Amino acid sequence: MSVAAPSGDSARPLEDFLRAHPGVVSLAFVLSLLALWEGAAAAGWLPAYIHAPTAIARDFWSLTTGGGLLVPAAHSLRRALAGFAIGGSLGVLLGLLAGASRPFRDLFDLNQAFTHPVPKIALFPAVALVLGFTDSARILVISVSAFYPAYLNALNGALGVNPRLFWVARNAGASRLRVFFQVLLPASLPRALVGLRISLMVAFVLMVATEVLGHSNGLGAQLMRAYREGEYGAMYAGIVAVAACGVLANAALQWATRRLLAWQAHAGVPHA
Repeated sequence: MSVAAPSGDSARPLEDFLRAHPGVVSLAFVLSLLALWEGAAAAGWLPAYIHAPTAIARDFWSLTTGGGLLVPAAHSLRRALAGFAIGGSLGVLLGLLAGASRPFRDLFDLNQAFTHPVPKIALFPAVALVLGFTDSARILVISVSAFYPAYLNALNGALGVNPRLFWVARNAGASRLRVFFQVLLPASLPRALVGLRISLMVAFVLMVATEVLGHSNGLGAQLMRAYREGEYGAMYAGIVAVAACGVLANAALQWATRRLLAWQAHAGVPHA
């Protein structure tokens, strides 16, 4: 008696669903971890200072609706986004110029290699000697940190452009400025935008780090104040607020990225 091999048709609807909704697996994994965390807290297996997810959610909602998180979040976002805008835009511009010009690249290579490994938070005390523990000092350090990922990715994107594109443009009589904007910039844009996404996350890391030092009215200072005073609910709520700000900023950048790279879909080029 022969037994028929099981058909894969029964698994196909599930595979099609997961392919159409790639975030489902990730969401299920996160929810499973949160459920385990909640169960461990309810069973008393965790120390008192590790709050359950539902307790953190309640504290976050209470502080948000009471205004205890919105004002610090606004101050922190202003610093992070200002530093990201300055450092990211300069990084992309100089990276593209370095990729297009060998003398310009040689001018920056040694300086970049020497300064990039230095943790940028180490510069904050020196900057504070000149500017004080002010918003200007924090934005400057965030800008320097956001510069390097944007610069390196834009540089690599420019260096990866097919030289034949420049040859065709030059033979068509295009000026250097036109080649830059119509050939180099579009071809380098996918890689440069990846660098900007990294720069944005780095900006949020430095946002918190610089607010911890000196007097500040941002989320980082509120986190440390809650930790010192033993207000762990407020501390966890502040961490959630930082994460929420980062997620929203990253979503906005992703939306802008899709708009900027819409030409790839029309040209049949796969997204980076």
